[in-house]
Amino acid sequence: MNNKMRNYIKYIGLIATVTLFVNCSKILEPEPEGQVALDNLLTTEEGLITGVNGIFQPLQGIFSGTMVQLAGRSSDDTWTWRKETESDIFNIDETFGLIETTWENHYRGITRANTVLDRMLLVESFSSEEMRLLIEGQSKFMRAYYYFNLVRFYGDVPLVLQEIIVPADGELPRSPIEDVYAQIKSDLNDAVSMLPTSYSGGNGQELGRPTKYAAMALLATVNLELEEWGEVVANTEDIIGEGSLLENYADNFNGSQENGPASIFEVQYGGEIAATTINTRGTYAPPAMQGGAANLPTDDTWNGEGGSLSSGNGIVQEYEPGDKRKEVTLAHYDLENFLFPDQPVGSLLYINKYLNEVDQPVEQSTWNFPIIRYADVLLMRAEALNEIGYSPNDEAFGLLNEIRINAGLPAHDASTLGTQDEFRQALRKERRVELAFESKRYFDLNRWGILEARIQFQMDIKGELTFPSNRLISHPITGKSYFLYPIPLVEFSNNANIQVQNPGY
Repeated sequence: MNNKMRNYIKYIGLIATVTLFVNCSKILEPEPEGQVALDNLLTTEEGLITGVNGIFQPLQGIFSGTMVQLAGRSSDDTWTWRKETESDIFNIDETFGLIETTWENHYRGITRANTVLDRMLLVESFSSEEMRLLIEGQSKFMRAYYYFNLVRFYGDVPLVLQEIIVPADGELPRSPIEDVYAQIKSDLNDAVSMLPTSYSGGNGQELGRPTKYAAMALLATVNLELEEWGEVVANTEDIIGEGSLLENYADNFNGSQENGPASIFEVQYGGEIAATTINTRGTYAPPAMQGGAANLPTDDTWNGEGGSLSSGNGIVQEYEPGDKRKEVTLAHYDLENFLFPDQPVGSLLYINKYLNEVDQPVEQSTWNFPIIRYADVLLMRAEALNEIGYSPNDEAFGLLNEIRINAGLPAHDASTLGTQDEFRQALRKERRVELAFESKRYFDLNRWGILEARIQFQMDIKGELTFPSNRLISHPITGKSYFLYPIPLVEFSNNANIQVQNPGY
């Protein structure tokens, strides 16, 4: 394990330091026995930095479990042959355990951020104004990120913005989607003004913490979700040219270029225990090359057979000849086809993107997971420019082609993409392939308003399933058809002010 990984794991290692921040049985209810330790800790700059470190910690669990299912398997990119089909076929109800885990993990991060933000007002002195801004900016960045996921998964959610001293402080009614987004933007605008473009090292300034560019990129992602095209362009302007694509696509995922020029923000792993590693090998690539990965890439070859939604708009078929990303992303490992024994050896493809054959045990990888890559920024900006207005061979073409040429593919021009919609469809395809299995596709399908159509097409091949249209809303900002997961049933007991469940549950 390199020194960067060890340093970062040390700074997120709040688990053994502050009981209050970790062991809450109800995430919005403080635990009295931890209160004294917390009062002592968050009274100095060093203690506040430790508090900030704890805000990042829930990311590790979220991307080792939540996103794989709720924003991975629920897209048209992956399927499972196992019985864990709840999110794959949208057979979700309010008692589904992962729904509650997701809620808890995100509010855990939010309540930690609120505590740091409130307690820092009581600290009389900081080593520098820069450090004070770092603490506040990182806390607001992470609070915004957690709320961004919550509002996309659940819609209206309680907007808790202060430290929880007594349970009633967290027992708030659901705030409208519009209000949640207003707070997210406010936090991110503050983070943009407070965070540096890079870190010099030292306590609180380790490589991998969110920068000004990360705050701009996340704000642009929020703008993209809300179809605020001009704001996407404005918030990506200063990032263009500050990063770069990696010639070897695999280096984005294999631990060799972590927090480098191709990365904007990552989940930092690298520990030696399960809680600080990610189970991408057991989820995607078959453990120890014996087959049986939990998630497989959708492949039209299987015509809906083998388990859940295995085909229909298959991602395997999206790769163009010569695309260098395909052999990085997908592999067969010369294994027997355990789902279709009558098919040749090597006929079943797996998700190879995160294969780690170095770390042990095989289910645990120390490699970071990308949340925002530079390639994502290029594609966001290209999409926004095209939606503002199609212009043959303009900057949007250049941005799209930068991705394609790096992947070994020919550039597009007005002869291949002659209309705004043709560019739109090509852009969406490029996002799917470039960002495959990075927990982007579900959110994209949902914001574009086409999630139901894409999943129903897969269900029609199975011939026995129907997408739950009664769980769709009209998004109050974009007007697009939008799917929501249920508020966890247990939260209606924890917080009587929630009251209303999402439609269809």
